[in-house]
Amino acid sequence: MKLNKLLIATGVMGLLFTSCVSEFKNDVDLGVNVATEEGVSFDGQTITVKAGTPVNFKLSGEADFLTFFSGEAGHEYRYKDRITVDESEIESSQLQFHLFPQYGCGRATVYVSNEFTGLYGAGTTSRDLFLQDSVLVESTAWQPLEEIVFANTSNPDAATYLPDRNCSGEKDFVIDMKPYLGQRIAIAIYYEGGKEGQTQCRFAFQDMQIQNTMTNGQQTSLTASSFGFTALNMLYAHPDFLSTGGSGSRQNYAGNKPYGTATNNTSGVWNVADWTNFFIHSSSTGPLVHAWLVSNLMVVNACTPDSGEAVKNITEGMSDYTYTYTEPGTYTATFYAANSNNVTESNKTYEYTVVVTE
Repeated sequence: MKLNKLLIATGVMGLLFTSCVSEFKNDVDLGVNVATEEGVSFDGQTITVKAGTPVNFKLSGEADFLTFFSGEAGHEYRYKDRITVDESEIESSQLQFHLFPQYGCGRATVYVSNEFTGLYGAGTTSRDLFLQDSVLVESTAWQPLEEIVFANTSNPDAATYLPDRNCSGEKDFVIDMKPYLGQRIAIAIYYEGGKEGQTQCRFAFQDMQIQNTMTNGQQTSLTASSFGFTALNMLYAHPDFLSTGGSGSRQNYAGNKPYGTATNNTSGVWNVADWTNFFIHSSSTGPLVHAWLVSNLMVVNACTPDSGEAVKNITEGMSDYTYTYTEPGTYTATFYAANSNNVTESNKTYEYTVVVTE
C-alpha cells in the first residue's frame, strides 16, 4: 500500500512538473505580411518596392522582443556580431583627419607602432607609472605616418628648424593604413613647440577616423573616440613643475595631472572634451611644450557590429512596422524575434528579400 502511495505521489509530481514546463514554454511564433499597394508588391518572400515608398509590415503572433535589420550597409543581420572585416574584403584603409592650426609655430607628428606594448598607468595619477610610461613611449621605435609643421608665416625664422611643409592654413590628411591590416597597432600624436619664448601653436584635429572601404563599396569606420587615446604631459616631470614655486603657465601645469587633459584654456595641455575636434592649447610662456596622445592597441580592420532597430519590447504590443528604403538595390531584411522568461528562451529570424527599384 505504501508503495502504491509513493507511485501515485511520484506520478502527480511528474504531471505538475510537466505542467510547469508547458506553462513556461514560450516559443516565438511571429507572422509577417506586407501591405501591397501602388509601388509595393509581395509574393510571400520577395518584396518589390520603389525607392522612397514606405513598406508596411503587418505583424502577428507571439514575440516579446522584435528587432528589424534593413539589410542596408551597417544594418545587416549577418554582421550583428562582426568585430573585424576580413582583409580580403578591404579595398582601401585610410586614417583621415582635418587639421586646423592657429597661432605661433610648432610641430606635430602622427606615428604608428606594431611593437608598442601599451601604457602602464593610463587612468591613474601615479608619478612612478607615469615615469615608466614616458620612458616607454619615447623609447618605442615609432614609424612616422605624417609630420605636420606650422611655421610663423610672418617670421619663418621663429622656428628652430626649417619646416618641411608650411601649414599656414587648414588641411585634410589622408594616410594609407592598408599595410597595417590584421596587426595590433597603436597610433600616437607627438607635439612639440617651435621655439622657446615664441608662441607655440594650437593644433586642432577634426573628424579623425580610420575608414575602411570594402570591395563591394561599403564603408566602415573607427572614430577617434574609440581609439582610447591617453594624454601624457611630458613636462609633468620637469623640476620647475614639480616644485611649489613658479608662476603663470608653469603654475597651471603644476596643477595638471600627468595623464590629465584640460577643458579650459590651460597652456600646452590636450583638450579632448570633444573627440570630433580635439586639440592642444597654445602656449606663449614657459619652456617648450612636449606632449603625447597615445592610443590603446587596436586592429585597423576592426569594425562596429551592424545594428538593427528595436521595434518592440515586452511592455508594448505592435501590429505593424513601416520602413522606407531610399536607395535602389537588393537587400535582405531580417526580423529577429525573441521570447524569454526565467525558465526558457526562444528566438527565431525571419528573412525577406527586398528589391528596391528606381
